[in-house]
Amino acid sequence: MQKNAEKFREFLLENGYSQSSISTYLKSVEKFQLFLRFYGFEEKKFDSEKLISFLSSSYKTRRSISTAISGISRYLSFLLKRRVKIDVGSFQEGEFREFREISKEMFQELLLKVGIRRKTDIKVSLYIMLFLGLKPAEIERLGSFRLSYIDKIPAIFETGIKRLIVDTELVEIFRESEDKNSGLISLNIKRKSLKVIFFRIVGKPFSIIDFRENYAYRLIKRGLPVDIVVEFSGVPLDRVSYLYRVFTLKSKQEIIGEKLTDS
Repeated sequence: MQKNAEKFREFLLENGYSQSSISTYLKSVEKFQLFLRFYGFEEKKFDSEKLISFLSSSYKTRRSISTAISGISRYLSFLLKRRVKIDVGSFQEGEFREFREISKEMFQELLLKVGIRRKTDIKVSLYIMLFLGLKPAEIERLGSFRLSYIDKIPAIFETGIKRLIVDTELVEIFRESEDKNSGLISLNIKRKSLKVIFFRIVGKPFSIIDFRENYAYRLIKRGLPVDIVVEFSGVPLDRVSYLYRVFTLKSKQEIIGEKLTDS
């Protein structure tokens, strides 16, 4: 792979590319080769969606990731001797998104809106979507469940769904909703209706994925390692790595501000 990258560099030089462009393209090719080794893909056959997810751990803006994709496309076109256009699906319409942390104020406002709902099934389901980022289809599949425990930490282990319950508010909601005899929490909902109600409450600014990523982010802030966050959040490894990077950078900024800002 290294030889191919070197030949690609010579090709860019011969065709008059600037040193800045060459450096940018070679960096994207390096990331691409790392991606191939990580997943075991080949240059002729790989999953473009996983590539976007993988790159998102290094490139934080749509513009930078577009430039990386352009560099990889040029590299593959050179290597395979034919025009290659990487299929990134709806990426150009915003498939790659910067992480949007939901403020405590906004979250509490949403909880208040959910709290006035009359039907318990709908109310509890909406709380689950806000706190844990579960999709309506997942909640419908969940049906009835009991809380499990990992060393006194409440969790959901049902029908392929794993979530640690780290928010005391949600624990209390579950306690109030469970059957006093069986301990079951029963949710009789229809996914389409739940989805409509959810977006009426949340509006356009946020998607269900945003709430799932915010849940993963809260796990990261609690100090849980990458593999556990991936396992219990349902967020892909590459995206969790990106969230870790966001948290680390933010933490450094906060530390510098605390230590160096004049009192």
